[in-house]
Amino acid sequence: MTSDAAAAKAQADATQARATSDAAAAQARAASDAALAKAQAETDAAKAKAQAETEQARLAGQQAENDKASLRARLSQQLNSVLQTRDSARGLIVNMSDVLFDTAKYTLKPGAREKLSKVAGILLAYPGLNIEVDGYTDNVGGDEYNQNLSDQRAESVRAYLVAQGVLTGSVTAKGFGKTQPVGTNDTAAGRQINRRVELVVSGEAIGAQAGGTAGGS
Repeated sequence: MTSDAAAAKAQADATQARATSDAAAAQARAASDAALAKAQAETDAAKAKAQAETEQARLAGQQAENDKASLRARLSQQLNSVLQTRDSARGLIVNMSDVLFDTAKYTLKPGAREKLSKVAGILLAYPGLNIEVDGYTDNVGGDEYNQNLSDQRAESVRAYLVAQGVLTGSVTAKGFGKTQPVGTNDTAAGRQINRRVELVVSGEAIGAQAGGTAGGS
């Protein structure tokens, strides 16, 4: 083989080698690009799935809150048809004035028992509620007297609700005496609104947990 022929063959072999190398590199790049594209597609799919699940959870949570708000509004309306009820951060507060008791007594009058019976019937339709019975007085009389009277009135209401079927563990009673007036004690009208028993109705079912300052709205 002449030197020219040898040179031509060597050049041809080199060209072939480069072509083979280029083809291998192109194949490797294609494989790499395909792998990257697949990985990106999987990442995008996972991200989209996570976003969809997050949105689904948000919507479910929002629906749950809406359901609680609806339940709370319905319960408030039902209770308000029996006794004055207001909504507060602590829960639904049902107010019982002192006219439902004999003067300076803690025995429930027949009219009070009738109203409480209706309240109990409403509460029984909403499982899982907590009822806190809070008793309050005006400032007439000594601290100990008013504390005892508020304790006794609150306990009378608690005992009656339990007797009507409301679960014992869900009803608590506490007296606050004359410590938390909602009106002035300087007038008869003010003292009358201070003499009261309040039912604080709360629970996860209506989106309210008991807490905060007793007697507050």
